[in-house]
Amino acid sequence: MAMTDEALSMARESKGAFRGHMLFGNVLELWFSSPTGDSSDSVIFKVTCESSEQAAEIAAMHQRVWGHSNSYTY
Repeated sequence: MAMTDEALSMARESKGAFRGHMLFGNVLELWFSSPTGDSSDSVIFKVTCESSEQAAEIAAMHQRVWGHSNSYTY
């Protein structure tokens, strides 16, 4: 089920919202804003994938779902 534009907008602005990702070969980092709303911290999930292609596909999925273009590849 797809999120409505209003729900997606609220999710982007909420505490702990997805902010972007970084790719390091087959390692994907997903960056989220602070779950407490504090501007001095964030949450970073590191996902070790089977391949760099898989990491890139997961990153692309997050971009499509959350409407972000914040992407860095190293």
